[in-house]
Amino acid sequence: MSDFAQQRPMSKSGWRPEDQSRAGKPFTPIAGWIDVALCQALLAAPLKLLVAIDGCAESTAAFDFLVGDMLLRERDTTIEVLHIFDDGKVNLRREHTKDAIKAYVENKLMSSVSSKRYRMTWKQKTAQVGDMICKHIGDVDASFVCMGFFGRKGKKDLHMLTSNLFEVLRHGRCSAIIFKDEDASMMPRDCPTKFVVSVSLNKAATKAFLDALHLSKPGDEIHVVYVRGYLEDEDSDYTAELRAKYCGFFEGLQETSTGVLHKFHDRQTEFHMIPKQSRETVPQAVVRYADSIEADFLVVGTNAMRVEKGKGPVGSISLQICMETERNVVVANWIDLDPRVYEKHIRRPSNAFG
Repeated sequence: MSDFAQQRPMSKSGWRPEDQSRAGKPFTPIAGWIDVALCQALLAAPLKLLVAIDGCAESTAAFDFLVGDMLLRERDTTIEVLHIFDDGKVNLRREHTKDAIKAYVENKLMSSVSSKRYRMTWKQKTAQVGDMICKHIGDVDASFVCMGFFGRKGKKDLHMLTSNLFEVLRHGRCSAIIFKDEDASMMPRDCPTKFVVSVSLNKAATKAFLDALHLSKPGDEIHVVYVRGYLEDEDSDYTAELRAKYCGFFEGLQETSTGVLHKFHDRQTEFHMIPKQSRETVPQAVVRYADSIEADFLVVGTNAMRVEKGKGPVGSISLQICMETERNVVVANWIDLDPRVYEKHIRRPSNAFG
């Protein structure tokens, strides 16, 4: 079995794997899908969060939200807080100094979770901060790296990534949660979190959906969206296959009674074709939909091999979504590998702080 569409005999869209497309070609639900065994391994793996905190409002809000929400409800989740300081810098605002950050982080963690579930690492800057964060991601085998979007310099240019964030997206081998909210009170706590996942038929988009699922809690909403071309009224072969793929997965979540997938059966999952308006770009359409439902996180995918191929760290549409939205963003990092390779070389015990 290589995909969920083959496990599920029919999706809500009415498609079966043996159906023929409108063009008379065989239906191929395997396109853009990730092997089931690897999907399950990704969803079963305990979350290891790495928060790069520099004292800016967004990184502090990220830390507060993760400690006050995710760590409290996910007992096997661990968190590592990383601060890289430069003793050569003077006249820092008090909240940006290493001692002030350490005192705040330590007090928050000690009063919230067991010492076995967190670790604090303070490092003197010896190289570019982005490079040091990337190295630390590999050292601790992080599932997600969490950073503020703007950094200490503030909102100078809403359409430009900071150098550290760009470097992490370029070389950090894990997914990134980029926080734009400046206060944890702006984020959902005792109410459903809303994720909007921008998808297409590729594995990076599938990883984006899996990341949203992995970060979600019971009752959360996951809106999977694809932007249909302006004046395009009917499903093409491509959009029909995309709809069948995700609707089949949604049914699998609802009807699996045991195993990894059953853990996520109580999420509200929806698939939406968004009609693109006149003179509107695809990223603008995705952001418009996210704004219309007041989403908390926008989730996009990227392939880690892009950089090795001489491309930017994030595809143009995904990057533009990150720039256009005022909401928090998850950039799902996909590394194409065999499930056996993942199990043998990547997945590690959750309690790595011993």
